[in-house]
Amino acid sequence: MTTTEKEKGAKQFHQQKKVIQRLLTSANDGDVNELEASIRAILDSTANVSVEDILTDFKDAHKRSAIHFAALNGRRKVIAYILEHAPGALNAVDEDGRTPLLYAIKSNEFASAKVLLDAGANPNIVESNGTSCLHEAAAHGSVRAIKALLDRGANLNASTKNGTPLHIAVSEGHDKAVDALVEAGADVNTRNDHGITPLLLATLMRKPHVVTNLLRHGADMQICIMPGVTPLHVAAETGFADVVSIMLDVRADETKQIANQRTDAGVTPLQLAAGLGHNEVVAILKPLTAGFESRDTAELIATEQARVATESAEPIKAPKSDKDQAPTPSDIVDEPVEMPEAIEVDASAQANATALKDEGNKLFVQKKYVESIALYTQAIALAPRDPFLYSNRCAALLAANRAQDALRDVRISKALKPDWPKALFREGQCLEALKRYEDAACAMWAAMQLAPDDKLIKKRFQDCVKRGREEFQASSAAKP
Repeated sequence: MTTTEKEKGAKQFHQQKKVIQRLLTSANDGDVNELEASIRAILDSTANVSVEDILTDFKDAHKRSAIHFAALNGRRKVIAYILEHAPGALNAVDEDGRTPLLYAIKSNEFASAKVLLDAGANPNIVESNGTSCLHEAAAHGSVRAIKALLDRGANLNASTKNGTPLHIAVSEGHDKAVDALVEAGADVNTRNDHGITPLLLATLMRKPHVVTNLLRHGADMQICIMPGVTPLHVAAETGFADVVSIMLDVRADETKQIANQRTDAGVTPLQLAAGLGHNEVVAILKPLTAGFESRDTAELIATEQARVATESAEPIKAPKSDKDQAPTPSDIVDEPVEMPEAIEVDASAQANATALKDEGNKLFVQKKYVESIALYTQAIALAPRDPFLYSNRCAALLAANRAQDALRDVRISKALKPDWPKALFREGQCLEALKRYEDAACAMWAAMQLAPDDKLIKKRFQDCVKRGREEFQASSAAKP
């Protein structure tokens, strides 16, 4: 190909690109007159092409045609014009499998969605990850969109790795959308790829109204999130007394039975609540739990909190000989950071992890460090590469006088989020607690570079330098 031919080809390409951009922009803006003008310009400059061809085959780099842009922005007049001249565009899919209807629902443009549905749009074409129109309607909490889609035959139990539309409505906190889906016959016991049912999700997210509705529609209370851990165990451990009470009100016999079931670790819901100091839940469950009815509440809570503390703490090993004494700061060798496995965390797992973190934060503020560590650990199991969870557990471990464990956590946090001043600051705190003042000062200095206006970091840096100097002078003076 000659240089002249290349230049000609490039010119034609750019002209074609401008023509397509004009067409799609007019649809995006809802300008029917400009849309018609752009179509006429294409017809005048292009041989063997029809209006229908232009409206169906002229697309952007993501295979979106004019109707996708019109649907996304609620341009009903443009949608009507396109369907009149190119009815085949109705169920056109882009590179991700999204139809105009899915775009309209996704952007919460109900009026446009209704135009498309009235024209016969298929509500069951899903995008490449399995997301359906009903998932998107549930995510927005649009009851009218849910009903309109169901009236046109939408699959009520279409599923992605995150679950069905019911899972999505629960996780997004749309109680009325949950009601609409449940009333329509949604499967209340379906699990997502993490094994979570809508009831487990509603319990974790503390949604009393949703829990009530799910229980009344036959939600299985025996499906577990972990071995032996039922929704009642979850509600007890998280201290959600209102959810526990609802379970008793709606399904009393079954709740009383589960109150006496033990997890694989051998604990009842009552013991879980007592171990984390949830007095209100303890008061509800103690009369229902065999063998604990007459137990002194204060003694029960003390016993269970001691159990939790033992489970959370590292085992203490006696030294093998007189030489095996506890290490001094100079003896401590940094362990290599073992990074958690990279796994995909869906919206429901992240929501559960966030809920556990929030409860852990409350306990931390109350100086219940052992209990907060337990909840942060559960959250990390759900979202193992969340740097904020490791940072929070680091703070709790540090407060519980477990500086070496705290250092391990904060270094994972730092590896996951390298330029986060808070992680560097907490690393400095851990090193300071281990009396490694020089290393602590280095960490604080690095944090200061990222947050130069933070007065607290600056002060702690200066403190570490001062204490390091004092330590050095003291050790030098002690030498013969």
